[in-house]
Amino acid sequence: MDYLRFLFKIIIFSFSVFATSQGLDADITMEKKSLLILQSDLNNNIEISDKILSIISSQATTLGRFEIIDRNLVSKILEEQKFQLSGVVNDENIIEIGNMASADEALILEIIDFNQNGVPKEEGEDEDEDDDENSTLFSWLVKTVVTEALDQIKAPDSLTLENNIHTEFRGSVKIIDLESGISRKSFSINASHTGGNRAQSLSKVLNEVSRQTRVRLKRLYMITSEVVEVKGAYVSILSGENLGLKKGAMFEVSSKNRTKTYKGKTISLPGKTRGLLRITRVGPDASQARIVRKWRPIRTGHRAYELKFPAKITDIQFTYLENKKLQLGGKFWISPHSRFSGSFNLLLGSIQDSRQKMNNFIGFGSDLRYVIFSRFGITGSTSLTLPALLPFRRDDEDHFVSSIFSDPSINGNLTIQINSKMDFVFSINHIYTTLHGPWQWRKDTGEEDGEGKTITETAPAVWTGAEPVFYKEGTYFSFSIRLLSF
Repeated sequence: MDYLRFLFKIIIFSFSVFATSQGLDADITMEKKSLLILQSDLNNNIEISDKILSIISSQATTLGRFEIIDRNLVSKILEEQKFQLSGVVNDENIIEIGNMASADEALILEIIDFNQNGVPKEEGEDEDEDDDENSTLFSWLVKTVVTEALDQIKAPDSLTLENNIHTEFRGSVKIIDLESGISRKSFSINASHTGGNRAQSLSKVLNEVSRQTRVRLKRLYMITSEVVEVKGAYVSILSGENLGLKKGAMFEVSSKNRTKTYKGKTISLPGKTRGLLRITRVGPDASQARIVRKWRPIRTGHRAYELKFPAKITDIQFTYLENKKLQLGGKFWISPHSRFSGSFNLLLGSIQDSRQKMNNFIGFGSDLRYVIFSRFGITGSTSLTLPALLPFRRDDEDHFVSSIFSDPSINGNLTIQINSKMDFVFSINHIYTTLHGPWQWRKDTGEEDGEGKTITETAPAVWTGAEPVFYKEGTYFSFSIRLLSF
């Protein structure tokens, strides 16, 4: 029912957009951009050019933001105008071809370098030659002949080389505005792979080219939309499936640009940023988004600019318990704007053992978080922390020993927004159990391996009294500074 209700709103909204489309500003992205894809007249390798052009065309179509001009139509235009039948063009005729094909922009591919060569597989270094100054002429001659014969035997044959192909591709892509003829944007594509036969090595390179192309094409055509409805924590914006918009995409909201006349010249001043949106539902030509962060009021008519990358969140956490535990942690959040999210943690600090001695430690871990509520710049959440700490110290015989320790906790967190890119996080953490492994050290056996390296083995720590352990069950507080980047 919720989905049907959303579709109904989209239909009603579509009629209103159609009726008021005359009033939309020119900078709002409303249509796909028609794109003509061609290869430069500097390309020599036509076969690889065709493969790369097919990848570019496929990725541009998949993004849903480009209307790709059919290559059959391009070939027909080239033939009729007596251009090169291969589809290769230069800057002088690209505008004429683009106008005939009714394209907005042209994408020109130039192959800078492409090669495939068999390379020998890496092996161990040859033994050093004997530099005996007392060698006779006869022994030197015998040694030289034997060495050359062995080199011939060891030399890789053609079959070996053909099964270890190094493929390298370097290309350049430029985008030309067909109205002005000016090249406004460009990017490079570089990929290489060593291994397998020619087809396998080329396949790996083309996969990497495909990945790079998708990322770079998206950056070429970022969506500018407009807020058309604000309802509590949710807004509706103009863009939808018609522009390839996907669930989870993020936008930054800003007020409209302001015009100002300065010394007889009219200039445009950027509007004030207001918040971040995350797309939750995508309709045919409009979408619903949740306000994940707001530092100024968001109203109908405000701009929504698509972010190239989702906003990243990093926490710097401080934990202090007098004479018991001191910890500094860094948390790197994954999917931080979802209701469920996780983090990868790096930890450093000191913890007290049963002998009342502080033990330094390093560690890593993870947090699993669930957001309970988020209102007026305040967010409440609960989380589960799963750390793995590596404490180290000296045992009673002065051996450098280490152990493994974990004190998982259940946490309640209150996040207070300070500004657009900073939060304070206050947490209460309850440790419900502890896990502590044995203390160990690396013992020198007095033996060496074949490479002359010392062989060591794990040995238990030596304690004249009770072995130090960690008992840290209980409740403590921590404070974090949360930093956003977008």
